[in-house]
Amino acid sequence: MKFMKLWCLFSFCTIQIQGSTHWMVTEGGLIQPRLDSPFELAKPYDLLAFLNQDRRWENIVNLHYSLSKRQQIIRKLWAELRKNTDITTLFNENDYCVRAGQLHTVDWYTSSLEEGKTRLGTEEFPVRNLNYGDGDIPDCKRISSLTFSMCAFEHLESMKKRENLSASPETSMPENMSPKNSDISDMSVDQFGHWLAGVLKKNNSSWIHYNMASLYWRVRGNAPKAIECSRRAVHYAPREYKDIPLLSMGLILHRSKVSDDAVIVLGAAVDHDVHCPINHFILANAFAVVGDFNSSVKHYDICLKLNPTFSLADKHRNAVLCNAYFMGKMEIVKETLSKLREELTKYGDRESLWMKSQAALLRTMKQTEEYDYRDVNKNFDKIAELTGLNIKDVKTEGDKYSLIQYFLDGPTYNENWLKEKGVMIYDSANSLQRLVKHIGRHVNINTDNLPPDEELIVPDDEILKEIGPIPTFPDLFPDVIKDYSTNTIIEEEIERAKVEKPIEVEPPKAQTKEKKKESPPAKKAAAIDSEENISEYDTGIILYPTTLKISRNTEEFDTDSEWPTNKHCKDNSDIFPENLEAVYQIFLPFENKGIRLKTLLTDKIGVPANVEHELPWHPPTCPNDKEAATFTQKKSQKPQIFSDVIVTKHLREKLLEYVANGDMESVRNMQDAEVGQRIYSAIQMKLAPKWLLYTLSSLYWRVRGNNVNALHCILTASRTVEPRFKDIVLVSLASVYLEMGYFDEALGAAEEAFKLSLYEPSTNFILAELNMIKKHRNTHMFHLKQVIRVEPGFMGGLARSMLYGWSCLFKQVNVLQDLEFGEGEICTQVEPGMSMVCEKDGTNCHLTNIQCYSSQERESSTLVRMLELKDDNIQGAPVEEMDDGVFDRFQRDMPKERTDRLAHQKNFEAMMKTVGKELKGCGDRGCANIQAEDLELTEEDCTYQHLELGYWLHIISFRELLSDADPKLPSDILSLTPSNKKTPECRLDVDPSKDFFLERFMKVDAEGWEPVLSLMHQFADVFNYYDYVTLGTKIARYMELHPASWAGAAVAGWWCGAGGRGACAVRCLAAAHARTPAARAPHAARALTALLHIQNKIKDAKEIAYLSLYTKPKSRIESFLVAVSHTYLSEYEPAVWMYRYSLTFDEKFLPAKACLHATMCLMLFGDAAKAKPKED
Repeated sequence: MKFMKLWCLFSFCTIQIQGSTHWMVTEGGLIQPRLDSPFELAKPYDLLAFLNQDRRWENIVNLHYSLSKRQQIIRKLWAELRKNTDITTLFNENDYCVRAGQLHTVDWYTSSLEEGKTRLGTEEFPVRNLNYGDGDIPDCKRISSLTFSMCAFEHLESMKKRENLSASPETSMPENMSPKNSDISDMSVDQFGHWLAGVLKKNNSSWIHYNMASLYWRVRGNAPKAIECSRRAVHYAPREYKDIPLLSMGLILHRSKVSDDAVIVLGAAVDHDVHCPINHFILANAFAVVGDFNSSVKHYDICLKLNPTFSLADKHRNAVLCNAYFMGKMEIVKETLSKLREELTKYGDRESLWMKSQAALLRTMKQTEEYDYRDVNKNFDKIAELTGLNIKDVKTEGDKYSLIQYFLDGPTYNENWLKEKGVMIYDSANSLQRLVKHIGRHVNINTDNLPPDEELIVPDDEILKEIGPIPTFPDLFPDVIKDYSTNTIIEEEIERAKVEKPIEVEPPKAQTKEKKKESPPAKKAAAIDSEENISEYDTGIILYPTTLKISRNTEEFDTDSEWPTNKHCKDNSDIFPENLEAVYQIFLPFENKGIRLKTLLTDKIGVPANVEHELPWHPPTCPNDKEAATFTQKKSQKPQIFSDVIVTKHLREKLLEYVANGDMESVRNMQDAEVGQRIYSAIQMKLAPKWLLYTLSSLYWRVRGNNVNALHCILTASRTVEPRFKDIVLVSLASVYLEMGYFDEALGAAEEAFKLSLYEPSTNFILAELNMIKKHRNTHMFHLKQVIRVEPGFMGGLARSMLYGWSCLFKQVNVLQDLEFGEGEICTQVEPGMSMVCEKDGTNCHLTNIQCYSSQERESSTLVRMLELKDDNIQGAPVEEMDDGVFDRFQRDMPKERTDRLAHQKNFEAMMKTVGKELKGCGDRGCANIQAEDLELTEEDCTYQHLELGYWLHIISFRELLSDADPKLPSDILSLTPSNKKTPECRLDVDPSKDFFLERFMKVDAEGWEPVLSLMHQFADVFNYYDYVTLGTKIARYMELHPASWAGAAVAGWWCGAGGRGACAVRCLAAAHARTPAARAPHAARALTALLHIQNKIKDAKEIAYLSLYTKPKSRIESFLVAVSHTYLSEYEPAVWMYRYSLTFDEKFLPAKACLHATMCLMLFGDAAKAKPKED
């Protein structure tokens, strides 16, 4: 009985268990996988795949639960972000905000032109000689001289550069600009100025009239002239009235947006009269703008105490307290946003690993049919089927997070929004609200039923390491995942903008070309009023996304190291363009960015393509753009070698394609005027976003040869175009600018377009044209090759024929790519970026009219003798024999320890004294006394020599850096996963103030550095990796793993410097210098010297160049870098000496020879040496 009870008890306590196995034993005793098992291998002999199966399976399951948990955290953070950026709700919750009203109506720069008038009686303001005209002006700087005044705050930065001040005009009349009862109320502003000029000429020490002159210029909106008058008013005003001109001066600075300086001046005004409420009011406004809300409220309180009826002060006080409230909310937003971005990054990393594990598992499985493991959708479905996990929901939610991260990391988000400290914080809060709402319209995230905070702690689940090398999927991960996530969510989740009630538009009457009365029924189209509503035309299919993978194994120029061969040039000579330096019209097609116009210009306007539009025909008109007007009214500034604009049929064919929905042949005979009418009709009927129609209008005017109208249309389009389509407009804008001769504007637009889409063929082609004009040969060829790699038949093979023509030309003139040169003589008339060596007979120099020096010809030329280091005389002045041991003493006395600062300082200063006194590059006569006739040198010998300096500086400083460092460094860096840090971090192990060399490195000016696009391209080319931002994150990862690597720090410094990150470049190159082996000590200093030259910080470059020379005095490169620095500073005597000193170590050192010649040209001809080459 007891047994039966126990049996029943255990029967009820058991749970249902299902056992299964992926293996079975055959009749022959073999153990093999079941046919329906996910662990059946496609390659049963693959031991690593077998050993990793369990690990991958567990990783897939664990990561699924980890991602699900992280999704809850992200939803929680997103809910907090939405709550704290809801401006309307926050505004209504705060009493001060409610009392202040609309914050955007508060004028923090308000002025009072009648300040202090009531304190001046008529006895202190005599008005005489009211005979006035309107031809003179009170120019205080001409009326009296005031070089310096102790009272006028001359030490302030804005006062030092007062000619750069700019303020908007103030509105007032003469009666408000002078004391009451002064009898000048009849004057106009011009007459008032004329009268003031006359009074001041008679009495140029009248502070009252100087102050009135300042008010006059404030009304005119001329801040520099106003500040000059205020300086004199402050200088001459007595103590009891000095606050009046001080207040005017402070207001000028405040309205010129230099409120930090204005606070100081306005504070002085308050000190001079603490009982004037207007003084406190204006000072409080300035404090509010700079973000000192406590001081601002303090002075508003004093102002209201002195004048309780001052309602404007009360409103501003409430507005300041409201802004202080929003400042606190923005701090919360800043913290929340930081956490959200961190979580999104972690989520993305885990999701990427999750997808890789899925692909790796499925790749090794035996499939019953052909299976593409690169298909992400199929992978999710397959894994869901195998594991039973809810993969689809996790994937869908993850796609939304990818889109959030895309918006937060993209151009729609501005980092400066959260850096605002003053009253501008409200505008930043509004911008953040718009962004969050914009994301919310595209991403529908459910924030209901969120778990409590204690349940949102996600432990970092251990990811099981795979045995053996981890499989990589360069063609799939991580780029395609990002692209997939973004495109999918855009297609599936975007809430289309609501189209307002359709406007009934009566289509124009149609008339067939055969003059038949029958015509298809016209369709009524809905007007599109919203600029964002482009859904009808947007397919979402981008031809050349930023994730595009480019093959470098297809084209001959990528696979053949000897390309182009002589045979290649001969075989393709018939396709070379007649004019290689010509400029071609470029247009970025709408379809490249996923836009299809379809029947926009036919059925939608009610006139099919085979029906002629009813007369009259109107051309499409665009608003007159102010910026375009400034270009069309002044003379075009042509580039140096700008030649003809080649008009091809490409633009017209593209325009006809848009008319006929791709069927160009059906409308080939359509008149251009009719095309214009069709575009005009689409504009009138508002059938598409304005920017699209204006871009189409610009294309029409370019086909008609009217670039003025084209510029008006494309600039107008650029004002409203969506960021994701902006490069369509920018490429057309750059092309129009270039055709009109505005090179700088064209380059700016093209570079901005390139940042938006790296692989777009049209963008790369126009950049190739621009770099061709700038003579940046490497960048020129890079962009041409990029066009062909992406679209081999671009513009009917034009890009290919251009590339073949230029490459064969360069081969013919034998551009030097290394530092060595042969037995030929040096050519001194070279084009930018090119240094050539002629053969003895000069056969390879005829194409570019290059002049070469020969030992048989022009033997008497002193320049040649200097290049060959002959010790002949220059008209009786001996050129001294070079002493390569001049720096031996300093090398011998150099302390062994870097930290021996005082000894290094003494030794370095002694070396610099020697340089200043003893180095005479041109002998006793001096370089300043040498004439061009002495050297038999003409201006024709000096074309473009100034560009030689930069070219060789780059070759010396960067090309050798990686070759002397670890050759495997680029491949090691590229193999790493990107870091979360966008910028590499380099650690300094010692205090720079205790290290002689680092102290000087860290004193370098790191402010105001700009990105250098050509240097960025060349850097990326070294790594063969053209996503510059991602490359930086990989370098950052390398520095995290190898913080003591000098080569890594040097590469990080190069990356930062090319990208315009000055502080990062200086710190990383300083770290490289501190860790580099003794034999390679100068490398970091060389790179920093070159970067400083590129950033136009010449004095700092010279300092670092000498520091490098001090480290290694007997070096051709160090002395060369010093020489270039002297040349840039027009210090020709030491420059010539240093070039000659460099040549004592290698008499065939081509950079020193070429730059010595360039220096002599600059010394003798100055700006004339930079002239254009003469035309034949």
